[in-house]
Amino acid sequence: MLEHAQEYFAKVLPWPQDGDAPAYVNIHWSLDKLSEKTGKPIFTGRAVRSVQEAVNTVKWAMSVPDTRDIYVCLSTQREALQKKSQKGKEYLAPIRAQTNVVALKSLFLDLDAKGEDKNSYGSLAEATAALQDFIAKMDLPKPSVIVTSGGGLHVYWTLDRALTRYEWEPLAFALAEATKQHGLKCDTQCTIDAARILRVPGTLNRKLDAPRPVGLAGNRTGADYTVDRLARSLEPYKKAEHAPALPPKAPIQGVSDLAAGVDMGNAAPIDVKNVAKECAFVRDALLNGGKELANPLWNLTTLIATFTLQGSAAAHVMANQHSGYSQASTQELYERKEREKQAKGLGWPSCKTISASGCTSCQTCPHFSAGKSPLNFGGPPAPPVPPPSVANPATPNSDLPPGYKRLANNIICRIVIDITAGTAHDEPISRYPMFEPSIQVHPTYMLNFNTVTEIGRTTQISLPMKEVYSKDGFKRHMWQQGLVIDDNETKKTMEFLVSWVEKLQQNKQAVVSSSPYGWSVDRKGQLEGFVFGGSLWMPAGDRAAANPDPVLARRYRPVGERDPWIAAAKMITDQGRPELDAILASAFAGPLVRFCNQPGVLMSTYSTESGIGKTTTLKVAQAVWGDPQRAMAGLDDTQNSFFGKMGQIQSLPVYWDELKSSDQHKRFVKLAFTLTMGREKDRMTQGAHMREAGSWQTMMISASNDSIMDYVMSETKQTLAGVYRVFEYEVKPSKTGQGQIDDAVASKIVGKLNDHYGIVGLEYARYLGGNHATIETDVFEFNRALGAELDMSNEERFWRVTITTLLKGAEYANKLGFTEINIKGLKGFLVGVLKQMRGQKASQPVDMSDKNNISNVLAQFLNAQRARHTLKTSRIHTGRGKPPVGAIKILNSHPDRLDTIYVHIGVDDKKLRMSSTFFGDWLQEKGYSRHVMMKSLETEFGVKKLQGRIASGTEFATAIEYLLEIDLAGTQHVNFLDEA
Repeated sequence: MLEHAQEYFAKVLPWPQDGDAPAYVNIHWSLDKLSEKTGKPIFTGRAVRSVQEAVNTVKWAMSVPDTRDIYVCLSTQREALQKKSQKGKEYLAPIRAQTNVVALKSLFLDLDAKGEDKNSYGSLAEATAALQDFIAKMDLPKPSVIVTSGGGLHVYWTLDRALTRYEWEPLAFALAEATKQHGLKCDTQCTIDAARILRVPGTLNRKLDAPRPVGLAGNRTGADYTVDRLARSLEPYKKAEHAPALPPKAPIQGVSDLAAGVDMGNAAPIDVKNVAKECAFVRDALLNGGKELANPLWNLTTLIATFTLQGSAAAHVMANQHSGYSQASTQELYERKEREKQAKGLGWPSCKTISASGCTSCQTCPHFSAGKSPLNFGGPPAPPVPPPSVANPATPNSDLPPGYKRLANNIICRIVIDITAGTAHDEPISRYPMFEPSIQVHPTYMLNFNTVTEIGRTTQISLPMKEVYSKDGFKRHMWQQGLVIDDNETKKTMEFLVSWVEKLQQNKQAVVSSSPYGWSVDRKGQLEGFVFGGSLWMPAGDRAAANPDPVLARRYRPVGERDPWIAAAKMITDQGRPELDAILASAFAGPLVRFCNQPGVLMSTYSTESGIGKTTTLKVAQAVWGDPQRAMAGLDDTQNSFFGKMGQIQSLPVYWDELKSSDQHKRFVKLAFTLTMGREKDRMTQGAHMREAGSWQTMMISASNDSIMDYVMSETKQTLAGVYRVFEYEVKPSKTGQGQIDDAVASKIVGKLNDHYGIVGLEYARYLGGNHATIETDVFEFNRALGAELDMSNEERFWRVTITTLLKGAEYANKLGFTEINIKGLKGFLVGVLKQMRGQKASQPVDMSDKNNISNVLAQFLNAQRARHTLKTSRIHTGRGKPPVGAIKILNSHPDRLDTIYVHIGVDDKKLRMSSTFFGDWLQEKGYSRHVMMKSLETEFGVKKLQGRIASGTEFATAIEYLLEIDLAGTQHVNFLDEA
């Protein structure tokens, strides 16, 4: 019957895969021996990592004479204990706890069919019928697996992916709630227990008088269901989650040893009599001594007692009328709960947990919907909690997972419990303090925390999440950042960090989802603010933002003071030159591009003379956000590194200077077209996984010694799209000398920016983030009005966005006291550039929708072939066979000088034939699209593709090939061949 075990293990459990975090499946079994300490059967087991290993373990356990009942834990567990058998063989012993849960892959029910009490069915047939009725009422799919346990049914719905405990619990609690509302008799505590053990098919149930087989029922479907499918049926039974009000310690999410951790620990004990006034569950337990309570609810009354003024006395009063009560067992349970409160972080048990464990009075309780604990209603309201300081949080352990504590010096310790002695001691995991943690989700998933690497020097550690699970990668990253972790510390620190990450993921304030720079969108797709200087600036204030790449962080970190930049900007605007003002305004325009709904725009400035001022202005503009030297883009940067940078800075403007050579211009144009698309191309990582492509919405500004327009047209020969993407103007020398100052003084002013940059950007970021809704509307409406005012077409949208954002950026910069830009003069200049661009566009021979440009390309081809590859005859023979002798006359002056014929012209019949293959190769060589050109020739010249011979009917006739034929007779192009 072990094939049943193998099928069951493979289906129900979330087996760890290669590359996953350490996780184990626990096989447990009881022995036919009693513990001298507890008087109960001894439990033992093994931790395994594969289906076959699990089957082999079960097979071996069944061969041991003392083995009684065999179980499996339905979640993978994070830890296992290395041990040696009496024969010296090493094995992994299981460690099973709620706090040790890694993942689950099923929802489950435990139905008894023993007929012994009110929570059991009289027979398997009765249990099966009740289950079918429940499934129909719930609109649940048929169970994936059903196990006949020897005393009832274990029912499973398996999922198509493994869930974390925190993903799984809402579904499990909803399923338990549904069984109560529909009257299905089952152990609801089993359903909500993430570390539950249930019987393994293929074994025996030896708890009854005669052993009974445990096996797979024949009506299982074997199907895996999506989370969405099961959630749809369970949605009506989910209870809303509410943030706890008392006491001040941060809540621990999820169920931990029957406790949901609504609140805990540092609050004053609660009077159980006050709790009983508001909670029917506690009141009934006090009045009838827990007479009717099942074991899970007895655990809960005992846990509640540990938080009360009455302590163990309350635990005994709420249990002493039960048929299984003994003073010793109740006191033992009470003391265990007291120890576990510290080691496991047990919190006040929630009303949700009590209800899911079988209490029926919760549903009519007016407090149930609050999502709290009965203990919340047993005392006066707690005083308001003061906000924690950055360096010394008010609750130093609130961010830590259960079982850990932080000492006064911020050293993290693991709380080690000696259950036998009933004592606990602290075991440091590392010599280094760890505090102020956060989870970063962009651009890569990171764990950030502060530490002290040298005496008195606090630094932030950024650890890529994938390295938390890799010993070598973990040590490398730690050492690179100054944490010299030794081998003894590595394992303990890695285990802590895994638990720490899991805990932090449940704290909304600890998860930093914003980008390192630029506009940030929340998980609902709503704009929340602007990121710069390590903070996300929002209307309601600011919070910590994601960390950028360390190199970028140094280049874009606000440094120094505001005044040196103000002085440099005034030196620019005092000259009254709008072409320089436009460059300065671009620093404030970049973030506004988003509100015009375009990915990116390019502004090109050039001048053939040096000393004009464009490079100086470019540096001043760059210094708004970052280092005026190192933050400037360069064509020596690799393409991958540059796009990686763009994917992080996102909304900040990008500047290029010193484009001089023809090769530099060509490379820049190729790069610029990708930039104006707003995203980089998808790439694969070294591990053959798809890497997330970076994206951006901003303005790119270049300065060069020549126009880039010729290179743009060379790159896009048959479309005006390239021309429309560039807004270009010439920076001319000043004619009046207005505002000119001594070169040495100017150099000193600009030189100060090497030590003072990013401060103005920080202030602007705060303004953008705090007023983003108003700014978005303002920019959008201005962009629309400008388009109407200047009668701009959709093709001119990039030009419109450039003008809009420059003018609005200048307006905001003036408003905030950063600049003194002449807005009216700037607008007049930009409109003048627009008119020049329109005229330039009309004169470009790149638009294949223009018949003159089509004729031009065709004429280029014919002229190139005229001397050696073109045959002229009186007419072109198009019929079958050879034409009559003398019917076709060769008109070339020197036909003996001809090489391979690619073009055949019929002078009298106005026909033209060309080799299709040769013409296509020529187009490709010249950078024209064959597809676009052929469509244009079909439209304008009526070209046809056919099979035939070039120079048919002459001694120069070629083999049959694909030809292009144009018949010009009777068309508007009848004289084309004469004019070409």
